[in-house]
Amino acid sequence: MKHTQICAAILILLASGGVMQACSTKTASSEIPPEPVQTAAVPVQPDAELTAEAPRFSAAGGFYDEDFMLRLFAEDGAEIHYTLDGSTPTAESPCYSEPIAIADRSAEPNTVSMHTRLAPAGAYPAYVPPKSPVDKATVVRAMAIAADGSRSPVISQTYFVGFGAKAAYYQDMKILSLAADERSLFDEETGIFVLGKTYMQWRNSDDYDASLPDYRIPANYSQSGREWERPASLEIFADGRQLAAQEIGIRVHGGATRSYAQKSLNLYARSVYGLPKLNCDLFSGAVISEAAGTPVTEFDTVMLRNGGNDAMYTRFRDRLNQRLSAGRAFLTQGMAPCILFLNGEFWGQYELTEKMDAAFIKAHCGIPKKNVCIIKKEALDAGSEETFAEWKQLRQWISETDFSDPAAYAQLCEAVDMQSFMDYISCEVYIANANWDKSNSAMWKAETPDPANPYADGRWRFLMFDTDYSTGIYGEVLSDDDSFARLLEHDCFLADLLRGALENADFREQFAAVFTEIADTNFSAACVESEIDALAAFYRDPAIDTFGRFWGSVYSGRAGERIYQESVEEVREFYSTRRDHIMEYLEQYTQNGEAPAEAHP
Repeated sequence: MKHTQICAAILILLASGGVMQACSTKTASSEIPPEPVQTAAVPVQPDAELTAEAPRFSAAGGFYDEDFMLRLFAEDGAEIHYTLDGSTPTAESPCYSEPIAIADRSAEPNTVSMHTRLAPAGAYPAYVPPKSPVDKATVVRAMAIAADGSRSPVISQTYFVGFGAKAAYYQDMKILSLAADERSLFDEETGIFVLGKTYMQWRNSDDYDASLPDYRIPANYSQSGREWERPASLEIFADGRQLAAQEIGIRVHGGATRSYAQKSLNLYARSVYGLPKLNCDLFSGAVISEAAGTPVTEFDTVMLRNGGNDAMYTRFRDRLNQRLSAGRAFLTQGMAPCILFLNGEFWGQYELTEKMDAAFIKAHCGIPKKNVCIIKKEALDAGSEETFAEWKQLRQWISETDFSDPAAYAQLCEAVDMQSFMDYISCEVYIANANWDKSNSAMWKAETPDPANPYADGRWRFLMFDTDYSTGIYGEVLSDDDSFARLLEHDCFLADLLRGALENADFREQFAAVFTEIADTNFSAACVESEIDALAAFYRDPAIDTFGRFWGSVYSGRAGERIYQESVEEVREFYSTRRDHIMEYLEQYTQNGEAPAEAHP
């Protein structure tokens, strides 16, 4: 929106009867401020419902070419209180009295970026606060207090000025703005991003162990549950316009990568924050419901992933693997790269990712959430304890049954969607996912069958997630690895099921055909090369800038460019030679139903 359009919007608001209330504040610009309107002090009712009319803004959050003055409006007799640091406004916050100068703040000193206790002191690479100012936006959060003391909801708007002259990826990716009280994120007692009191208590206890790796060190950021959820404001932008804006809850997400300075996050829509759902086409129509055939645009929860194990390498391994695996008889996650601003400061590139929960199954397969059971990492993630007990009994039966008997295999096919299993195993084995077997496995079923829904037949189906520990990362999980053996040597449901199914001649024949088809279609050289080329070009600049933002001690400038390019070549090398190696292993495992001796636990 050009400056003239902003002025026009202000005039429209003024003409519609918007009244600007004023309190005494300092001048926000070099312009002569309007004569302040003196108002009586408003008694605040702290526990009052949010019944007052929310403030109105003269310009919506978004991207602007030029500086401008922002005006706020409220109903007669109301005061507007606002903040510019991301914190939630209260009666003690500055009282609006004059237009707020909105400009490109990128040259200003960094604030939230200067917090340092985000990772263990000995972490490699160490977190080093950026030495230069990071890109910045202006976050304005405002609430009104009516004459009767009632309060309004908080309205948050983020303004990006002059970003047309900054990195090109600001025009190519969705931009997310999160605003939250700094103490919710960085305080030693309550902050969810820091080592904090949890670390200090452990450090001073008899349980302290200096040999623990970074990802096992107790810290505030390693805690989970609703107690460690914090309120925040979320805005989502695409193509320069605001797609969504609402209050949400945030938690740190993930396993080992919680110890990274850049944390993964879960974003929760809840009625307690205002809206029970996040209604937004987060994936630009690319994520389609299998049941409805329409884009998924309603979410209870979404994730912002920091790249996981791949955070300091390509940052797109998980997306690449899941894109290549799409269209098979198991569910994959919708993903889209985005840029996050935290309290108005550049917080790096993230992967906006569907969260696999009961709402995810409902959205994709049309099954009510209360009828969904999900087993994730071999623990009950959603559903009833009765169905979890049934799953345990199924595993015991599988481990004790001879599936060379056609009747037994037919019974297995009634309990497990074996097409889903074959597709799922084929893809996970092909990419050589080393952090899989029990730890990152997931399956689901409808607890009560529904004849009207083919997905609600009571059989277990599979979910793919967290595939970044794969495809040559760390110089491990190489293209000649026998990923069948890696799975079968583990004590887990998937190993028991594959071992048992391989006893059946029909399964071996069908599995060999399915695996070969997936290798020749999903993972064909043409598909792989096209995807890697596209993703490598798209992620390059935001990945390198994110390296420098969080791990500049090692990954800044040319070093970051070199590491990124070398990591992309690792992925290319893996896929260019994977087919020949894995097809040899496939033949060994499907030829006569007996896994090689070294594959047996």
